[in-house]
Amino acid sequence: MSHGTRQPALPRLRSSLTIGAHFVVDVFSFIPIALMPALAFLLDIAPEQKALLFGIGSVASGGIQPIVAWLSDKLHTTAIGTIGMVVAVLAIGNLGQAESFTELMILYGVGVAGVGAYHPPAAAAVGALAGKHRARWIALFFLFGMLGGIVGNKFTPDYVQALGRAPDGTIDLRNGLLDLRYTIPVGLAVAVVLAWSLHGVSRNSRRSTPVDTHWDPPERKLRWRAVTLLYFSNMIRFGVNMSLIYLFTEWADAVTLERNNAPALTEALSAQSSHLNGNLQAAMQVGMGGGGIVLGFILAARFEKLVFFVLPLLGSFAIVAITFADNIAPELAVPAAVTGSVLSGVGFGAVIPVSISLAQRMLPHRMSLASGLMLGGAWCFAFVGPLIVETVQNGLAAKRRAPGWLLDWARGLPEWLGGPLLDGMGLDAGFIAAAGALFVAGLITLWLPRDLMRRTHQD
Repeated sequence: MSHGTRQPALPRLRSSLTIGAHFVVDVFSFIPIALMPALAFLLDIAPEQKALLFGIGSVASGGIQPIVAWLSDKLHTTAIGTIGMVVAVLAIGNLGQAESFTELMILYGVGVAGVGAYHPPAAAAVGALAGKHRARWIALFFLFGMLGGIVGNKFTPDYVQALGRAPDGTIDLRNGLLDLRYTIPVGLAVAVVLAWSLHGVSRNSRRSTPVDTHWDPPERKLRWRAVTLLYFSNMIRFGVNMSLIYLFTEWADAVTLERNNAPALTEALSAQSSHLNGNLQAAMQVGMGGGGIVLGFILAARFEKLVFFVLPLLGSFAIVAITFADNIAPELAVPAAVTGSVLSGVGFGAVIPVSISLAQRMLPHRMSLASGLMLGGAWCFAFVGPLIVETVQNGLAAKRRAPGWLLDWARGLPEWLGGPLLDGMGLDAGFIAAAGALFVAGLITLWLPRDLMRRTHQD
């Protein structure tokens, strides 16, 4: 027996506006990432502090999503999504006001928490309003978020440079960053539109059909095993994503210094680095969004398990290739890095929508839980990625917060092992560590139950 409640008026318009707001929200979410070289220069932020910032971002953005999803279900409201967008716009639009690492950490953490709070209610509303076309509209929701990330990464450094340019042609980064506040009215105007588009929409506004979940114990165990494998695989993939965000920021600094034969970044050089970093981060979004939308529309059931392994493998090779190009053919370093960034985005990001869909099929009576596990539940542990690759890069000795017992343990190891652990193995080693983790994420999915995946494909 099916049942339903009255849908709000103009469901397609409301879906379109909510998807458009996703574009704007994700523009704001990537502003701090694209500008990290400039912020690090002005506030004298060390590499391990940058890694910590990116880690805090993943915890704040991912950790709040299950909470918001639960509250939205409990209170039967999507208004929390609008509140999240307002918080994100106000915090990120005021990043230029930060005068210390602590202030930047607070603004960034609050801002990305607002970004995270937007996503569960908005995605649920789009699915509720789309009816039988839910899969297509959710794919568009995912795509427009990626497009927002591309725009945020690509054009934010140009915006800061343009508004921060002094009459004599020099660049005043501080003024450019302060002028981020001019984006706040635009973001708030979009939040007003979002409030209307989400008003009256709940997860229960769609027609729903009770699902027979009276599985025997082996079937139930098999389904939960599949969800567990997907969860850990996604957790590693998101960790790789955050690792690459940090690594590309460091790589952009290194390339900028090398090309200008400079011993340290200046204000102008840090602006150049932000521009290059923005291009690399945007390229990653191209791979994630492009790969995700293609798979969402064309992937057949018999190939699902294959792409869960093959695409991470491809991404691993692409990440390692960046280090080879940098060492063998420096003139090709930037094109190779941009290409590697796109392919790495395909490797870790293209299968994310597929994992959400598959988890929902495994647990049709717990679709919110399944979605939350695949997204925020996995994302909130991504902070580990930047911390690990930064340690690989710079070593334990450079991390003053490392416990004394850990340093003593590393000093007691054989020199060929203890030395690299203490002193670091360089940026290339960080990339190789990220590639290895992505390969492991693909390996995990080889244990997914193929027959069950095919059997539930039409669910």
